[in-house]
Amino acid sequence: MTVVRRCALMVPMMLLFTACAEPVTGEPVPAAGFRDEPTTSASTPTASPPEIDPCALLAPEDLAPFGGPAGHPHPDQPFPGACTHPLTNGPANAAAAGFYDPVAAVTERQPGGAAVDVEGRPAWLYCELVDAHQTCTAATSLGPDRSLLTMLTLRDASAADTADHLFGLTTAALRRLSPA
Repeated sequence: MTVVRRCALMVPMMLLFTACAEPVTGEPVPAAGFRDEPTTSASTPTASPPEIDPCALLAPEDLAPFGGPAGHPHPDQPFPGACTHPLTNGPANAAAAGFYDPVAAVTERQPGGAAVDVEGRPAWLYCELVDAHQTCTAATSLGPDRSLLTMLTLRDASAADTADHLFGLTTAALRRLSPA
């Protein structure tokens, strides 16, 4: 239990320091909305269901509009239960998908976002410009205790274009989930 608390305290600090560091080619920059560790209890799972690999939520054909994946995906980045895919169309460009907190919890942490609908599901869209990288995240409801969180960060892109591309990635990831 002590190890978990120490790790929980260290993760936000590591993310804070990473946000101030120079981006490294092939590694994603911290994404908007991912700076806080998920706020769930043991009875509220955010980790991926055992039968679903978060790295399989986005396929190479989904990433083709961005030049395709650059190397191997990074599981459990930017948080446990997610997977980040570096993109070949620019340094530090990345796409990610994974399982996260309920949409209600995400909206509290991202008051500057907007409610949207994705494939008939309520979702919360949030975009932020950090060091010339436009990052948009979408938390799409999968039920009362979990959301599908998708992220796209692109250098020198507008929030509108990034959000449009993110909608396509979110739709693709949702279609890979088995019907509940």
